[in-house]
Amino acid sequence: MKKVLALLLVCLLATSVAFAAVQFSGSLKAGAAVNYNPDTKDWKTYTYGDDGDDSNEMSLTFKLADDQGLWEAEVKGLVDTMDVQQLFSESGKIEAIFKTNIAKAIAMAVGGESPIDVTLEIGGDRRVTGLRAYANKSGANLDRIRTLNGLSPFGATIGYKDFIQANVMYSPEWFHDDDTQAYDEDLAASILVKPYTGIALSVDYAMVGESKVLAADNLNAQTKTRQNEETQKYEVVANSFSDAGGTIGAALDFNIGQLLGADYNVGVSVADRYEFGTKYNQFAATVYGGIDMVSAYVEYALRTYGADIYATEEGPDPLTATPIDNTLVHEKGVAEHYLNVGVDLAVVENMNLNVYFGADDLTDFANQYFVGGNIGYTLYGMTFNLGIEYNESNWGAYNYDHTGLMLVPSVAVSF
Repeated sequence: MKKVLALLLVCLLATSVAFAAVQFSGSLKAGAAVNYNPDTKDWKTYTYGDDGDDSNEMSLTFKLADDQGLWEAEVKGLVDTMDVQQLFSESGKIEAIFKTNIAKAIAMAVGGESPIDVTLEIGGDRRVTGLRAYANKSGANLDRIRTLNGLSPFGATIGYKDFIQANVMYSPEWFHDDDTQAYDEDLAASILVKPYTGIALSVDYAMVGESKVLAADNLNAQTKTRQNEETQKYEVVANSFSDAGGTIGAALDFNIGQLLGADYNVGVSVADRYEFGTKYNQFAATVYGGIDMVSAYVEYALRTYGADIYATEEGPDPLTATPIDNTLVHEKGVAEHYLNVGVDLAVVENMNLNVYFGADDLTDFANQYFVGGNIGYTLYGMTFNLGIEYNESNWGAYNYDHTGLMLVPSVAVSF
């Protein structure tokens, strides 16, 4: 009984310490995406979304946290601009995420310090991404492994100083209102090790995972991949997300500038991810470098398919423009070569300027290239940005999702 009372006292002291200085912050992001498609000669406008891609949502975020790093609570409300009443209401989409570092809280309560961090987190409608060593200078997320299921994930991160971190997150299966299953349970696990300043290594895994395999041009880019039990063919069918059937990956970052303690930043990152369900492999490498005023990167990826991937129709589906019957989407052994080159400039205070170009597949450059840039300025907590991009392809590891010219003005307000 005494042990129980002592533990309760420690928790009470930790709670009082944690709420001693609460900090409040938040942000609002909104804007528009204007697209001109040279094939259809059409102009279309989309409202700017929370994820940086064009969508019909804008976001409002509130965050509460203590100044000791013991806990934080984040609430995100997404509003469809056609119905502003959805913001923070039952009909809207709300993410509530809570994190707490229990090891640090107990250590502070007893008047000591802990080299070990144990952070618990729960909540949110989000696909969980593992710990990452890859530099990801382009923002293309070629190394990213994350869960397919995003319903209220929960889990823990355990770390020892800056040397090692391990993370495990679980998302339970969930069902529609009609009791039909929407997504299987999913789990993500990852480890990040930094043995020396300038060197980072990560290994990550997702039990189901989000796939990078895409379908043909006449099939919606978001797909689901499965193995047909009768024909033993791998098939992709239109769906909300893409099922990888399990994904594993590893990454290494080697920052020479940090190793030497130099003022410049020069390094190389490599990453590889493999999908068990589709036998799809993606190797990525980035060389990057620069100083405070200018930096650049060159990113290359090699994509290969270990099985023939077919597109088939699975019943009436509004995502498919026309029925598809046994169409070969990706041929076994055929490689795709991705390239992205970018330069970031910070020659004016509070202004960001970057340009980039490349192709989703260099073997079909004329139909797969992209070029674009961003110019932004921050003033009194408000960031104004204009993104300009031209995509010859309707998919790629660049910023926006539509063929043709994209003009994307936006504003983000922090408070």
